[in-house]
Amino acid sequence: MNLQQAESPPGRASGLFTPGTGPAKTTGARHWARPQLALTATHPIVGPSDVSLVITAHLDSATLHACLASVARLDPPPREVVVVVDGGCEAVVAAAEKYGFRTLVPKVSGVAYARNAGARRVSGAVLAFADSDVILFPDFVTCAVRALAENPGASAAFGSYDAHPEASGVVSQYRNLLHHFTHQRGSRAAQTFWAGCGEVRRNEFFAVGGFDATIRQPSVEDIDLGYRLRRAGYLIALDPAWQVRHLKRWRFRDLVITDIFRRAAPWTRLLLREGRFDDDLNLNKASRWSAALVCAAFAALTAGWWFPPALVASFICLAAVIGLNRHFYFFLAASRGWHFAAAAIPLHLLYFAGASTGFALECAAYFFQSMKASAFPHAQPMHFPREDEHPSPSRSRTLPRHAVPHDSVR
Repeated sequence: MNLQQAESPPGRASGLFTPGTGPAKTTGARHWARPQLALTATHPIVGPSDVSLVITAHLDSATLHACLASVARLDPPPREVVVVVDGGCEAVVAAAEKYGFRTLVPKVSGVAYARNAGARRVSGAVLAFADSDVILFPDFVTCAVRALAENPGASAAFGSYDAHPEASGVVSQYRNLLHHFTHQRGSRAAQTFWAGCGEVRRNEFFAVGGFDATIRQPSVEDIDLGYRLRRAGYLIALDPAWQVRHLKRWRFRDLVITDIFRRAAPWTRLLLREGRFDDDLNLNKASRWSAALVCAAFAALTAGWWFPPALVASFICLAAVIGLNRHFYFFLAASRGWHFAAAAIPLHLLYFAGASTGFALECAAYFFQSMKASAFPHAQPMHFPREDEHPSPSRSRTLPRHAVPHDSVR
């Protein structure tokens, strides 16, 4: 399939939830209607001319060209498009300029810093964000406007991957469909944010300081922004009908490393900071129970070498995990067949194992730091500069989160 000729999947236009409508289907995933956001304030109505699109890109690739080609076909188009070239790759600059898009080359690397730099260079009342490894459907801007129009009290909104990921292979298909399924069943009143296909009202974005630029690698910088938005009292809407198509090809090694070190561990750090575990998206009760049961199954399996009856407990735990996630496996079977669903189960168990590992590692680090702080109460704590701070001479290499010094606009 030609990446640049992807069309909107069927059923996307009518995929919104409304109260009291019962079960609904979009792109093959069954999910239940969620209540609308409880709104106490409204914002001005926005239109396509109010939406500025910021895309971050690091390397030149076929997926980047497919993404840029899809942006060129947006109807209606956004107010403006800026491609932020994280790392200054000249090939990325040339590709963006080929489609007539403005480019920005920050002097500091990092996806969060790049998004902040792009947000400062555009003028729209709404800042829309998208990754460079997705295809935006022609109605992307319409969906962005609709998401805020249907939730006039929301300061931010985000969507979902669609159910037709481009990359073949069990690992890539499984991972992208897991993301789609999770967002399709998420609460409309979201507690976090996703920058792969999301938007934030400009004033609220800068009121909370934008993305945390101390987070250099793509990981949880958007989740962190969502938590700070909610902490400041701003509402976030999830619109499962607002979709993009993910083009990334996942490798098994990348899957494991990402789950542990770029998702579970840093997300745990955020949870410990916020003191909250929301029953939604990846943190719903079924997922938490599944992670605990996978750990119990591994422990029982290990004990089975010395005490064979423990193997029974291991099988029971694994059966319980499959039962808790049966709706996801039914969705995979309906979308790709039972053979694919069976092949995805071990990957899903590994996902829970990775989440548990990252959680345990970060909790152990947090406990160690707490013990160290108790043992050495007068020790100087680590300093993480906030947005309104200026680097002192002793920290001259550390930039405030949203400084944009001498970025090159092209």
